[in-house]
Amino acid sequence: MSTRRRKKTTLFLCPEMPQPVACGTEVRHEDPERLRYGLLFDPIKIISVFMKDPYKWPAIYLIAASVLLALPAVFIERYLKKVRGSGCIGLALQTLNLLSLVAFPAVMVYRMKAITPVGGLLTMFVYLIITLKLFSYYQVNRWLREGNPRSVRGSARMQAAECSSHHSRRNERGQSKQIVYPMNLKVKDLYYFLLAPTLCYQLNFPRLKQCRYGYIIKRLLEMVFLFHLMLGLIQQWIVPNIHKSMKPINEIESTLLTEYILKLAVPNHFVWLIFFYWYFHSCLNCLAELLRFGDRQFYLDWWNADSVLQFWSRWNIPAHRWLDRHVYKPLLHHGYDKWQARLAVFLLSACFFEYLIAIPLKMFRFWMFIVMLSQIPLSCLLKWLFGGSYGNILMWISLVLGPPLTVLLYFHDYYILHHRKDSTWRLFFF
Repeated sequence: MSTRRRKKTTLFLCPEMPQPVACGTEVRHEDPERLRYGLLFDPIKIISVFMKDPYKWPAIYLIAASVLLALPAVFIERYLKKVRGSGCIGLALQTLNLLSLVAFPAVMVYRMKAITPVGGLLTMFVYLIITLKLFSYYQVNRWLREGNPRSVRGSARMQAAECSSHHSRRNERGQSKQIVYPMNLKVKDLYYFLLAPTLCYQLNFPRLKQCRYGYIIKRLLEMVFLFHLMLGLIQQWIVPNIHKSMKPINEIESTLLTEYILKLAVPNHFVWLIFFYWYFHSCLNCLAELLRFGDRQFYLDWWNADSVLQFWSRWNIPAHRWLDRHVYKPLLHHGYDKWQARLAVFLLSACFFEYLIAIPLKMFRFWMFIVMLSQIPLSCLLKWLFGGSYGNILMWISLVLGPPLTVLLYFHDYYILHHRKDSTWRLFFF
């Protein structure tokens, strides 16, 4: 009888094969986050990231500082109201204030090692929103300060009359007292505008009579549930696929790259749709209800858009109104044609997106900038080739396949540049 003992054989479920296979004891267990099966979502890990050191949240402190950087806007406008004929000084002060809101967070986020990409993105987003709001605040007050209807030239400046057109709506919305210029130059008025879910300033916003607390609770429950659902989809579905593709793009075969894109397309689109509903419907409506803000048109039926250009004008109404009011129509007034004005709008939008992505990731690849600018010629080419018959289908195809390719490019570049060995989801939180 042989004294040699045979190795004990164990059955494992191999993730690449549907049936059990025999594996020797020397086979190593694969990382659980790389397996196809099993529950990967763990909210305790996410909470531990936040609670590990509650005193080192630089993004929170930077966002709190934005409140102070926006305060000089009121005093600049009061100064311009008192001192006539000081347009150059006022323009210099306003430009300095806006540049500080753009440059300060960019420098801090780019140079701080403690801040993570998600914290940096949230910081840059808040400062960008405040910058756009203050630009509108300065513009509308300048139109009202000039006071002469003849000086309010062009379709863009005629938006100043919009500040008075809403006065007739006060009885419908329950607003008891109307504000006239310069009584709007108060700190309370400025901070209400900064909190309101709109980017375009006016003296009197439509207001509701009272808050509906049941409506607020419903929106809050939606926000909590959808937020955890997004995190679960990212941990369970997106992160494992990104882990498998962590090698330089130039080393990946075209067929394998196509497979990665298709694997990311479905979960990426689900997360994007959930985020759209979470932000534009749940968050903005909850904020509007708390502030008794009456204008609730945050989006239109973008899902029925016939082109990518039409999609961008429907999916984010506050941003579309700001670009139309302060960029598109002023360019038309100065003699530019519609396509030049549209190109300028997309160029500015591309700069905004690159500003929000490149600085938190601390790398400049300009993928988002290229994607945004390429949509105008691509939309014209598709319209010329297929006409208007397949516009909605082509729009959905671009929405499903375009974002995962962009996400994959940024993840690859970030991983290769920073040489991180941590879990991908852990890198992108506070």
